[in-house]
Amino acid sequence: MFIQFTCKNCNDKKKNDIYEILGLLCQREQIQIEDTGDIVKITACPEGIIKVSEEDENVILSANTRHAGAGFHAFVIDLCRDLEEELADPEGKYDMLDDLKFDDDGDFDRLQKLFEDEAEYLRGVLLDNKRFRSQNYLYEEAYFLPLEKEGYIHTIAGSIPVLEMMEKDTQELMDYFFIWNDWEKDARFYRNCALYLLTKEGVGKYAMMNEHTEKQARLICDYIELAYEKDAKLPLPVDEYDELIHELDRENKLENPVLMDRAVDQYKKKEVYHLYKDLKVVADGASERNVDYVSDSICLMSPFVDENWDYLIQASHSSSILLRVEEVEASPSKTMGRKGVQVIDYEENGIYYVEGKLVEKNDTMFIRSICSDAKWIPYLKRCIQESTFQKE
Repeated sequence: MFIQFTCKNCNDKKKNDIYEILGLLCQREQIQIEDTGDIVKITACPEGIIKVSEEDENVILSANTRHAGAGFHAFVIDLCRDLEEELADPEGKYDMLDDLKFDDDGDFDRLQKLFEDEAEYLRGVLLDNKRFRSQNYLYEEAYFLPLEKEGYIHTIAGSIPVLEMMEKDTQELMDYFFIWNDWEKDARFYRNCALYLLTKEGVGKYAMMNEHTEKQARLICDYIELAYEKDAKLPLPVDEYDELIHELDRENKLENPVLMDRAVDQYKKKEVYHLYKDLKVVADGASERNVDYVSDSICLMSPFVDENWDYLIQASHSSSILLRVEEVEASPSKTMGRKGVQVIDYEENGIYYVEGKLVEKNDTMFIRSICSDAKWIPYLKRCIQESTFQKE
């Protein structure tokens, strides 16, 4: 489920032509194209990313289509062919690599069947292998994982009971694993985009916390409104929409919409594992994330509404982030599962500190937390105790 399209032997003029044509094609399709410095990214839908890079005299378009679905796979092939046609270079050399061979036969029914087989494979593994459920099969790129939920399986459209997962027919199952399942961008596509973003990026009352959370909230509303515009009878996440338009002070554009019969499990509205290297640090899912490369640590600032944050959590393999490392290592070790956990707390000048060390076999993690109100100390201790390590 990978596509790579290579434009060979491109001089500077042809490279400029490629980027200009791609910009026009994205404008036609009403999708985003942005230059990130190292590469150009084309965003066709959530998880539907086409990367444009240069290698010597070649310009390469590549996309992993496994997470977005059959519709995205077909879209990438069409976009590459449109680019080749618009370049109108009779001497141009182009290589297309499509591991699903859709570029050869254009048989969308066959392509859909391949993604159906993938969905059935994922269902089987998730039902049989609890360890697989705790790994990142949900997203191509993610900095967090939902906490395990007994009796439930996490999907890109929210958590569902194991029994329900077993009983779903294949067609219904597709929307729990992929976003773009049909050729056209129909109402179902736009609802899937909204459900995906709610599940991965929904932060509820913290929607206006920063530029990223506000952007995601607006995108979610856009997708829900587009789904309603395409099919007003399609059940939609109306409660979540109402919450977001309230936070965004946005006009309600849904008139008597049909309410979905299940709630959306927004992972970031609760505690999650924040990922950094092989560390899984427990904290509120809406926490702001930064990386301190000097101390090689992840820093998580509590979410906020009025710019006043409550606590900061810092985690690293290095003990240098602790202020009282000797006291931590001299404190009693509590066995929690397969981990040994040592935690202390103290106060200095009205600031409260919680510091800890986790050891599991050959893995070690140090965590330092600070807050200005002692009421957060039990919570911060629990975050330390529940943090763990990523396993292959």
